[in-house]
Amino acid sequence: MSKYEDLRGAAANNEIILDDLGIPSVMVKIPLVYLDELGIGSAHVPHPAFIINDKVVPYIYVSKYINVVKNNRAYSLPNQDPTVNINFDRAVEVCFNKGAGWHLMTAAEWGVLHNLITVAGLEPRGNTSQGKSHIHTWEHGVLSPNNQKDVYRTLTGTGGKGWCTDLTGDGVCDLVGNVHKWVVARLVDGEIQIVPNNNAAIHNTDLGVNSKAWKAILQDGSLVAPGTAGTLKFDYTAAPPTTGSTGNYCLSTTVETRQTIEDPYGAKDFGTLTAKAGVNVPDIMKALAFFPNSSKTGRGWFYMRNKGERLLIRGGNYGYGGNAGEAHGDFANSRSTAWARLGLFSAYVDPGLYA
Repeated sequence: MSKYEDLRGAAANNEIILDDLGIPSVMVKIPLVYLDELGIGSAHVPHPAFIINDKVVPYIYVSKYINVVKNNRAYSLPNQDPTVNINFDRAVEVCFNKGAGWHLMTAAEWGVLHNLITVAGLEPRGNTSQGKSHIHTWEHGVLSPNNQKDVYRTLTGTGGKGWCTDLTGDGVCDLVGNVHKWVVARLVDGEIQIVPNNNAAIHNTDLGVNSKAWKAILQDGSLVAPGTAGTLKFDYTAAPPTTGSTGNYCLSTTVETRQTIEDPYGAKDFGTLTAKAGVNVPDIMKALAFFPNSSKTGRGWFYMRNKGERLLIRGGNYGYGGNAGEAHGDFANSRSTAWARLGLFSAYVDPGLYA
């Protein structure tokens, strides 16, 4: 990280942003975009990723690379073994530690990336098959020298242009595959909860279990206190199995079939998600990539458990094959989950833009 000029040369078309200790990260700038421009609804309103503290910001920055943690801070750097075995609270901490503006990637930020990718008709690939792409098997990343047996992480950014979100090499690398990435959103007993707009970008926002920052979503897209009647939830449409997965779940406003043991989980291709008859799907669900936007679906599978608190991870990992993708989401894990295939992206918004 001390070779600043070398880093600038490796990221000529991206931006290098320093944290409050003057240590750089390579970041991708995402300009303001509106929902109707993404094919979501008809209203010309900003995507929620660009609304912070009730102010519209002209751009945000997301990590180009899956982060590596050094000195209790998360950095976006090339040719690194991505930090893994990190739980949700720790992922939040190492991003906030970088100073004001820095934060763990939010649901809104992942959502805008997903929608930009799908509206452009792109299909970024990644490490989805033990160090290579399951689609183009000749595309390999550089395997981490720290991998244990049966672990196939690749060094950040080593998979080539096809593993970036814009397929030119200037976009986000490894959004798809390599390791799952923590994202700020959760289910609680099936109820979908988020932090409004992109307010989770505000420094030291409380993202704890009992934080009042979490809000639930009504059918009209308005945000309300968790537990309010009629909020959007994921519910099984038949009794879940006693082990393994089922595709029998949908978007609902009630939970009529809650699982009572840990093991079952809902699993289905993102593009096949449906809502219960009579349930309206608001634009915010599509903006956050929690529900497909008509035929523009993106790739990946979507998972859920409607028992207890479940934090969101996205993207898939090195063994997920066709289940990975820019639409992949997994609402099945507790905040204490920490695996050799789970890491993070940090993001940054200049706090002067929303002060």
